[in-house]
Amino acid sequence: MQLDWVYNVQFAGLLLADHLGLYEQSGLTVALKPWESGMIVPEEVAENPMTIGCSEQNLILEAQAKGVPLKAIATMFQASPYALMAMPDGGIRTLNDLVSKKVGIHIDGIKVMELVKGVNRLPPDAIEVVEIPYENKIERLVSGEFAAIQCYAVDEPIAFKQTVGQEPTLLPMDEYGYKAYAQVFFATDTVLREAPNQVKQFLTASFEGWRRAFADIPGAAKLVAETYAEKDSKYTNVEYQQQSLELVKQYVMRGINEAQLGIILPTQWQQTADLMAQYDIIDASPTVQTSLDLSLWPANS
Repeated sequence: MQLDWVYNVQFAGLLLADHLGLYEQSGLTVALKPWESGMIVPEEVAENPMTIGCSEQNLILEAQAKGVPLKAIATMFQASPYALMAMPDGGIRTLNDLVSKKVGIHIDGIKVMELVKGVNRLPPDAIEVVEIPYENKIERLVSGEFAAIQCYAVDEPIAFKQTVGQEPTLLPMDEYGYKAYAQVFFATDTVLREAPNQVKQFLTASFEGWRRAFADIPGAAKLVAETYAEKDSKYTNVEYQQQSLELVKQYVMRGINEAQLGIILPTQWQQTADLMAQYDIIDASPTVQTSLDLSLWPANS
């Protein structure tokens, strides 16, 4: 299993399934591989076809548009944690409050902002978008240089509160038309053809891991921080991981009940793919038939 980031509570369900032996109980031997610098996960999976991966929807769609034989099969997050973060006393409450103001965006979010402005019928120049690096961005927000900055809402608001002493105002982009799935499980056509039962068992154990993580968030956060997180990284902070897992739960469970864990709605997947193609986030929009295989996860049936 190739993760799309390093060990932390964004993968609490999988790490718990590993720690509790849920994969072994299913007759599986699973190696959870953390992301490495420069890695594009769909490309890594394509080169190692007996690997399952997880990634943002747009990266999977882009690989499919290039002809890579893989399909999305379930999702961990029901929405992308891509969001804008503003000062709590800065008067920003909605996207329209950013009109005529300057927003700091990372390179991977520039076209997402174009999509969001388009869906919300704002002219392209209504909000001034400035590309920024990750370094010192909270300080640049606090200084007033930007009215808002891009963030990953399961993680960075915690750092903001530690720095500023207050919760930031968040504008989640899924509430403004960016209905992308995140941490989407996908697999090559090869593994889906040759090992469908093992893939199904893997998904069952993984989502059972998520159920158990949410049943004991403090315990799951402590386990991840002390057992899996890279030494000397911010992810070894138990309190930080507990706060992050509370935020992660909001995205895993967004709009669903526990019986629907992992579900992908084909209509939402396709509508988002079409919008991504329209705003050049991906080169072309694959059809649901070529993009999804929802036969292996019961919540999809």
